[in-house]
Amino acid sequence: MAKQEKTKEPYSSKTRVELYPPTRLRIPFAVAKLMMWCKGVRVVYTDRTEGRLETPAVVLCNHGSFPDFVYAGSILRKYAPNFIVARLYFYGKPLGKLIRKFGCFPKSMFTADPESAVNSLRVLRGGGLLSMMPEARLSTAGRFEDIQPGTYPFLKKAKAPIYTVKMGGDYLADPKWGRGFRRGSLVEVELSLLMSAEEVKAATVEEIAQKIESKLYYDEFEWLNNHPEVRYKDRRMAEGLENILTTCPVCGKKFTLRTKKRKILCEECGEVAVMDDRYGFVGEKPYANNSVWYETQKETLKQQILADESYTLTSPVELKLPSKDGKSMLRSAGRGVCALDREGLVYRGTLDGAETELTFPIGDIYRLLFGAGEDFEVYVGETIHYFVPDEKRSCVEWYMASAILYDLCATEQEKAAEAAKEASV
Repeated sequence: MAKQEKTKEPYSSKTRVELYPPTRLRIPFAVAKLMMWCKGVRVVYTDRTEGRLETPAVVLCNHGSFPDFVYAGSILRKYAPNFIVARLYFYGKPLGKLIRKFGCFPKSMFTADPESAVNSLRVLRGGGLLSMMPEARLSTAGRFEDIQPGTYPFLKKAKAPIYTVKMGGDYLADPKWGRGFRRGSLVEVELSLLMSAEEVKAATVEEIAQKIESKLYYDEFEWLNNHPEVRYKDRRMAEGLENILTTCPVCGKKFTLRTKKRKILCEECGEVAVMDDRYGFVGEKPYANNSVWYETQKETLKQQILADESYTLTSPVELKLPSKDGKSMLRSAGRGVCALDREGLVYRGTLDGAETELTFPIGDIYRLLFGAGEDFEVYVGETIHYFVPDEKRSCVEWYMASAILYDLCATEQEKAAEAAKEASV
């Protein structure tokens, strides 16, 4: 009788979170400390709890930069925190296996994820420290990004004390769009109690939201104004800014900007700005800093969308999906065209060799995540749809437009609900 071969199950990002001993973080902490010293980054930790953090508990961290996991993990290391991490990083088997050992578990960002909810409750019921960055994406311009409203009812139901790890200077030390750490950086990390378990139980969802947003709010350029001694020593200070700044302030053309060292150049009109050692611009200043520049272009885009009922953003794209075998995080799955409008996002093209159409209603998107100069993405269940546009500098516009369109849709729905309520009275 022929022996049947076992069918190998495809690799899965699914994870059952586990608590782990704090001693497991000793070596990573030592490595992180050495790395920061080598990179010229000074990190100052302040523990307002005086070592009396009570578990089970929830810790909320602001999220200006990718290394925030290192900063927050360092100040929380003796409590062995369990961090919620974007599911993307679990698609690759080597990385997924590594971060699971340190108590991390995946979340499909900006969509319902029952697995993540179950794991979160498992941490709290096991007496652990549930740690999350509720903005759920890196800051684009060094300012607080909004928090998805569904976060607050979960925290209310958890009935656990809420602590915060507030970081300042982290974005400026290594911004989302940058080319690595800046020597001379200062990062301040503060751990404190925000609400006791009794206060969480007594508060409304709205009160919890107000307290959290007030505490986690940050503006890195305000922080920098309060630290006049900080100077960033990096000859490539401006490199990468073309991936969050869409429009030349001189000629008004889009996606003509490029950067070299400290200079911001336009392919049409030459040098536009030069960045100094405190993220300001020298000489004739188009804007005070890149944060003001970004907010200005975002407001311009908002007015454009409000004035045009038929506004549509389109681009040829490559579609990537999660790896099937876990040897890499993603695989190329097709090519097509994406279109984003008031109805949502549509992809028309190929998927594994077959013609297809994928639709993502605007009410389900909340925000399109994006990698600066890399991609924009949306999760559905456990699957990320990772779109790489031909013009990679446009990724930030997909992010901005998705946020504006979602908020517009939500406002219209609220008005319609209020009108229906008044009509029924």
